[in-house]
Amino acid sequence: MDATNVLEGVGLEGDPGCATTLVGATPIDRLEEAVCALKQRHPPEAVRRAMVERIAHAPIAEFETLKHIYLKHCGDASR
Repeated sequence: MDATNVLEGVGLEGDPGCATTLVGATPIDRLEEAVCALKQRHPPEAVRRAMVERIAHAPIAEFETLKHIYLKHCGDASR
């Protein structure tokens, strides 16, 4: 499944408010793929907010992975 299909697979591809829902519901091992897909269809700020929300509620065991994804895809405010 490619990055575009991540969004289509959950039926949220057209919903502008789906970033937080999708990021929160995506398994950690597929999250980077989902973030890449979201960045193609949503403003960077929406994706950034969704990641911050996921980090805030995630178990500590996921923190390093989430930090890596956030810094790689959301860390630069100019993207």
